[in-house]
Amino acid sequence: MKVLGIISEYNPLHSGHVYHIEASRDKINTTHTLCVMSGQFVQRGEPAIVDKWARASMALQAGVDLVLELPVVFSCASAELFAYGAVRMLHHTGIVDFLCFGSEQGEIGSLWRIASILRDEPSEFKSLLKKHLKSGLSFPAAREKALMAYLRELPENIISQSNNILAIEYLKALKKMKSSIQPVTVKRMGSLHQDTNIASSFSSATSIRNYIGQGGSLSNPLLSGNLPLSTQNILQKCFMNNRGPVFPEAFSSIILHRLRTMDAESLKNVPDVQEGLENRLISSAMQTGTLEDLIESVSTSRYPYTRIKRIVMDLLLGISKTQLKSFLEDGSCGYLRVLGFNEKGRELLQQIQKKASLPLIIKVSNHRNQLTGLSREMFEYDIRSTNTYVLGYSDPAQRTGDQDYTVPVVRI
Repeated sequence: MKVLGIISEYNPLHSGHVYHIEASRDKINTTHTLCVMSGQFVQRGEPAIVDKWARASMALQAGVDLVLELPVVFSCASAELFAYGAVRMLHHTGIVDFLCFGSEQGEIGSLWRIASILRDEPSEFKSLLKKHLKSGLSFPAAREKALMAYLRELPENIISQSNNILAIEYLKALKKMKSSIQPVTVKRMGSLHQDTNIASSFSSATSIRNYIGQGGSLSNPLLSGNLPLSTQNILQKCFMNNRGPVFPEAFSSIILHRLRTMDAESLKNVPDVQEGLENRLISSAMQTGTLEDLIESVSTSRYPYTRIKRIVMDLLLGISKTQLKSFLEDGSCGYLRVLGFNEKGRELLQQIQKKASLPLIIKVSNHRNQLTGLSREMFEYDIRSTNTYVLGYSDPAQRTGDQDYTVPVVRI
């Protein structure tokens, strides 16, 4: 058995994802594919367009054998924490041989060099970083300038591209864990991650979500070059059942209410809130009437748009700095929660049960018997995230609570 690990969001799964899955399997010649996937909320600080079970189905239809859920405390976090949480899960399965990720760079050498500097932080690099931060640059911009000066021969824009950023964080996490998992990269195909205009093929997930959000039809032939038929069918079924699409504005009133009724000291304990940002958030909440306007008014070059989006989603979900820190510091904290599998995935589950160093959760109702302490606390955030997510559905009949207990594991 040769097992490929993939880290994903599939929001939604599109042709570029299918290319990555197939190219990864061909490059490594693997026998089985295991995916760690974000649940109801994703790394950009947004709800997923459809729920985690629908997206697990997309993954299984595209050739993944087993889908595990990345806990929401990591899935809606910075690139560093997102990557660390996902790599930690793959490592603790005890069965993954390779991690293959997409990157704009398409080769691992330069990415490894950057990851090593960021992991080891030599004194000259730290001095350069401090200098650029003092000049008023945001942390990502300051870090990029410091790296370019320290390494000198890096390809231009290598660490400003979305997939390269995540690739570097995956490598840092592998180094931190001293994992035996071997990293491999496949060059990203098609539009850039942040592109908003849909093309005839290989469009970004962002542009596909924008198209749907603007009322675009799933039957439009334009989508045939962007979405596998199985993804189109799954999306269509979700929309017909009033279980999506879900967009951030669905939570606008809840978030504004939280900000208008909480004190600044409490807001300081939300991840990524620092340097007086709590006052800026509360002030803006009093002066704006939509989530989009709130985020736009708070965002600056030092506090980027996506960071503010993650802050408000952490606020929505009740995730605190204190709890997140405790989850990170306890190396034994965690679990492997199954969202879906096929017959080959069943073989992976049998191996995980023998070799994993974290509990395997297949039946949610058993989690209180299988988990204790911080692991149980972390799992219950996932349950609460679903209870929050379903409030984004347009049909009140679909908003019932505790769906983690009633929606079955996906099996194909």
